[in-house]
Amino acid sequence: MTGPEPDAPEGTHPVSLDGFRFPLGTETRTLTWQPRELRPGVLNLKSCELQHPWSDDLVGRELAALSLPEIFAYPVQDHALKQLAAYHGLDRSQVLLTPGSGYGIGLVVDALARPAGQLLLQEPAFEAWRHYATLRRVQVTGVPGITGAPPTADPTPLIDLLRTTPRPAVAAVTNPGSPSGLCYAPSAMRQLATTAREHGHLLVIDECYGDFVDVSHAPLVAQFPNVVVVHSYSKTFALAGLRIAALLCHPVLHEHLGRFLPERAVGAPAVALLRRLAPQRERWREIWRDVRTIRQDFVDHVLSTHPSWRVLQPGANFATFWSPVPTTADAARDHLAAHHIRTRALTDVPGLRGCFRVSLADRPQMRRVARLLDDVTDRGRPPTTVPPSTPADSPHDARPA
Repeated sequence: MTGPEPDAPEGTHPVSLDGFRFPLGTETRTLTWQPRELRPGVLNLKSCELQHPWSDDLVGRELAALSLPEIFAYPVQDHALKQLAAYHGLDRSQVLLTPGSGYGIGLVVDALARPAGQLLLQEPAFEAWRHYATLRRVQVTGVPGITGAPPTADPTPLIDLLRTTPRPAVAAVTNPGSPSGLCYAPSAMRQLATTAREHGHLLVIDECYGDFVDVSHAPLVAQFPNVVVVHSYSKTFALAGLRIAALLCHPVLHEHLGRFLPERAVGAPAVALLRRLAPQRERWREIWRDVRTIRQDFVDHVLSTHPSWRVLQPGANFATFWSPVPTTADAARDHLAAHHIRTRALTDVPGLRGCFRVSLADRPQMRRVARLLDDVTDRGRPPTTVPPSTPADSPHDARPA
């Protein structure tokens, strides 16, 4: 005989585990998750991993040189943090390693946005921001970061929101934008940091694709105590499988975030490889420059065949195309999928109607993809002219010496 079922605590709902009942949080009810799938024979141009033969050689060589203690012993981060601090032009006390940028975003939401109670989000943004905010029951106020057709970057809505939000909040902006590839100018980023500081807000900058277009916000971290940067080595050092990133921030925030123990989730191979790869900046810059060249050749071919299309600049290790006929985005994705190439149509992303994104592989693969896109036609009557966008200010920050 069992007693009456106790009332579930507020904010929970009871579930049955083969007759055993237990309360779970209601915040997960609107969330979904899907494990990655292995797709043999499919070229993945959707996930935006760095795919380049030079990075394959560089990472492969350093991976082969790792000793067993570097792999099997619990990692000590001292040497890697010194290398990364030099890489970013910061002090070691301003670099906190996390197991991937998604984990870093979750840490920011948990440790910073949850106590503040609200997240101001420039959109579109990486879906992890809203996902973790929902888990932590943090109120999200989203504003568009792009406008027009073809889309252009527009920081004004977020600047206005910073000015009109009365109590301290965490504001998040992605630069370069993903999945758009658009960049805010350095003057706009400085204005965002200044406005956030004046009104008591933390500004978090997600720069996961920054190295591909020579954009670094580390100088803002050095100048503004209210700026936190999410930097992904998984993307820029071709270490997606090792899931490694960093939060760059003021030492007081570093100490606070470190109490959530992200160090214990970072694996030894990732730490050892970072220590070896970070000092090779010039070699990485050669790789990123060649990625830009591959992208330009690919874009030139596609636009020569489709003069009404536009590519959103400066991009990163991907190219986001816009067509004046919105259905073209799905048509391009489906056509490439029929040839076992995965890309992403952005039709359902606010502000990116008519856009689709293609990440980059090596030259032969991108030439093949460009030829396949020759066969995609716009299904409708496009306007006779579409003026190109011309940013008023260069989007590139200088890296610290």
